[in-house]
Amino acid sequence: MGVFKRIAVGLLLAGQIGVAHGADLQTVRFAWAWPSPDFTMIPIVVANAKGFYQAEGVKTEIIMPPDSQTTGRLLAVGQADIGFEATTDVVFGADQGVPIVSVGVFAQHNNWGLFGRPGEPVSLGNLKGKSIGVFADSWTKAMMPFVYKAAGITENDVQLITAQDSDTPLLLAGKIDIATNASNFIVPTIKLQLNKEPTSLIGPECGVPDVPLSAYTASKDFVDQHADLGRRWMRATMRATEWAMEHPDEAADLFSQAYPNSDSREFNKLGWAATIPLLSGPSGLMVQTDRHWLPIAQALKDTGQLKSIQSADKYYTNAFLN
Repeated sequence: MGVFKRIAVGLLLAGQIGVAHGADLQTVRFAWAWPSPDFTMIPIVVANAKGFYQAEGVKTEIIMPPDSQTTGRLLAVGQADIGFEATTDVVFGADQGVPIVSVGVFAQHNNWGLFGRPGEPVSLGNLKGKSIGVFADSWTKAMMPFVYKAAGITENDVQLITAQDSDTPLLLAGKIDIATNASNFIVPTIKLQLNKEPTSLIGPECGVPDVPLSAYTASKDFVDQHADLGRRWMRATMRATEWAMEHPDEAADLFSQAYPNSDSREFNKLGWAATIPLLSGPSGLMVQTDRHWLPIAQALKDTGQLKSIQSADKYYTNAFLN
């Protein structure tokens, strides 16, 4: 339990719109995916700042975990109510019997990929012998075997350099040949520094399945016991997402005001603008179908990373979206 005592908890104040008083609000403990915030938290910040949570009778307590592996554990032991995690965390968790499900996807497509310095093309055919920046999260660990398979190589054919924060500085400094990242993060970073875009292979171009990268998650107990609270929280979050898509610059400014030490305003605006096209699917925002989950489970099993494929209800539910 010591790790939970060390977790820093931050409470963002909801906008005052006179809908409900503080004593009337139900708290939802929201566990973020990383130790520090980034612009993909914009919907949460907007829902607080614009009073969307308060309008639903909810207040959100934001928990920053000590690492990218803790969010699911917080949910599983009742230390948090709703989380934000990589979809691979959910799939691997189901394989291990962890009672966590997705309650709404964030982006609808896989924008993770391989990135090179501007003017230096990235090709699956020339990965052998390259140094590649990676992260110690479940997503990177899950994606890299697909890259190896598509390139016809093994992990032993490349040099993996684990980045503690971002691998973009390592790429630009020439310390690695290729970075692994999400396009909405690395492209704005390099564009702001060099006024050029990196070369890239994104999603299926580098052999990985086109599946959502991250999702809102909850324990099965929370889904079963707090369905109404979950629906109200998700309804407010969806409303905030729609508002942020319609007012991207103002939404990014609200995030920068809430977290002034988290990247620059310019980066947050470019990053959020690059995220918006990824958010909507055939059924709108957040709504999930089997196609979001069963293909990634099958692909992980095919690459030897998963013991078995679970039924779709072990991975997701739309109960909070009804």
